[in-house]
Amino acid sequence: MRNGFLAAIVVLAIPASSVAQDHKSADIQPVLDDQALLRKYVWSTLGLPGALHATFASAFEQWRGAPPEWGSGADGYAKRWASEFAGAAIGNTTKYAVARALNQDPSFARCRCSGVGPRLRHALISPFAARTRNGRQVFSPATVASIAAENIIPASTWYPERHGTLDGLAHAGTGIAAKMGVDILREFVPIHKLPRVP
Repeated sequence: MRNGFLAAIVVLAIPASSVAQDHKSADIQPVLDDQALLRKYVWSTLGLPGALHATFASAFEQWRGAPPEWGSGADGYAKRWASEFAGAAIGNTTKYAVARALNQDPSFARCRCSGVGPRLRHALISPFAARTRNGRQVFSPATVASIAAENIIPASTWYPERHGTLDGLAHAGTGIAAKMGVDILREFVPIHKLPRVP
């Protein structure tokens, strides 16, 4: 568990330091207005991106056998999938609420840059980034709140009894990796095009 906690810290630190730098190579889409941001929040939480995140994260947790009390096979996978989906919904709600209070847009936007390298870099740092009202990409404090809520609340509530806050922090690494995987798919394979806001 200690190694998982250290991995989560490293995974958090690397992209966060990259986001703090001015990301001029990527021409980022403009910030969404409140109505469009609400639609995007609902879609990313309850739509295909939320389901993909739960699928990636629960498959990894199934492979690791964590938590072991949930067993293996279809029943264990179903419990892990439901837990990941619910945890991601809690995390997304927290992220969008904090970002709204800060007047930031934390939603994923495909990079208008070209080339595999810049687009991959953009996708990898996107879980830690938000855009200000003038479109500047910055580190998102909402991310820290989101990761804490998404991982600590499940570990402290519906996980088997012996798991708790530290296990939730260790689990954060899996959740972050799953978010990166979803954002890479979003960057290179258009999953969904939101309807234009009137």
